Amino acid sequence: MAKSLKTQSLLLTYSGELVTISLDSPLYIGLFPTGAYVSDFIMGVDIGGTKIETTLYRVPKNKSDSSYEVITSKRMPTERDLGYDSVLERLAQHIHKTLGEVNTSLSQLRGIGIGLPGTVHPESLKMLNGNSEIFIQKSFAEDLRNYLKEDISIRLANDANLFALAEVHHGAGKKFQQESNRNVHEQIAMGIILGTGNGGGLILNGKIYEGRHGGGAEVGHHILYNNGRPCYCGRNGCAEQYLCGPSIEKNYKEQTGKNLKASEVFKLNDPISTKIQNQYRKDLSEFLANLSTLFDPDYFVLGGGISTIDAIYTDLEETLWQKVFLKGTKPRVYRHQVGDSAGVLGAAMLFN
Repeated sequence: MAKSLKTQSLLLTYSGELVTISLDSPLYIGLFPTGAYVSDFIMGVDIGGTKIETTLYRVPKNKSDSSYEVITSKRMPTERDLGYDSVLERLAQHIHKTLGEVNTSLSQLRGIGIGLPGTVHPESLKMLNGNSEIFIQKSFAEDLRNYLKEDISIRLANDANLFALAEVHHGAGKKFQQESNRNVHEQIAMGIILGTGNGGGLILNGKIYEGRHGGGAEVGHHILYNNGRPCYCGRNGCAEQYLCGPSIEKNYKEQTGKNLKASEVFKLNDPISTKIQNQYRKDLSEFLANLSTLFDPDYFVLGGGISTIDAIYTDLEETLWQKVFLKGTKPRVYRHQVGDSAGVLGAAMLFN
């Protein structure tokens, strides 16, 4: 038996004939369910609207061991305005550089897991929609392999789904387990991204719920205000247009003529800033109450740049509990526990 590291496949002799089996194939997984003959290294990539994070992990071959050791981690600007091919070229260079700094190569990886900022179809692996329009309907995995010049296994998923997956297994899910004595495989959890955009991920019994076409929890595009602000999706009043960072910044500029980052707006206590802050907390509680009615989760976990602002949590749980349809239920609201690298960890988890 020989392993072809370059092609991420095995060459087996069967009845005197050489047979090639991809490391992604059900046959391989059936032959080697604990990961025998597979590299201990996985790279996770989290592609956001403003930055891209790449992290190399050493992971156990035994799936019952859920530990992930960070070997190295790097960030680079996404710079979507430079175009799709520019992002791919720079990402490929970034991956090679990251691996080279720790004397590792692509041929030593089990694969690369990638989170994209939009709905990823579970079969075609193409991004169907999202606010980073340069990625829509692109063959991202195939195109990245071409830039990497390596036929490596690449798996893709929605970034909010991956954030939620990592938080359930390695962060908020563990915290909820301590509070409720309900393990992660019995939990219903929603991860919510409040960043450049507004996305969500639904985790049922430890697994991502994708829906038929990958859009199972695109919660940023349910209507928060009838006939509200126009959204790139073609509708008006989507939650994303009120809860993402750029919406706070736009609102502040419209009322003051000044450019400030969302985090800076929440540090001010003038009448206009205070009004914006109060309205944001009201919108967020309405948003979570709507989701609670739809999904009845054990808890929400918030991620993205806006989730790091302490002020958004002021009375948030108490206000939410007053609004839920099922009176007496108290879904928890957690700030992200893994840190701002949950998405890249979730991407690596696509290989376990």
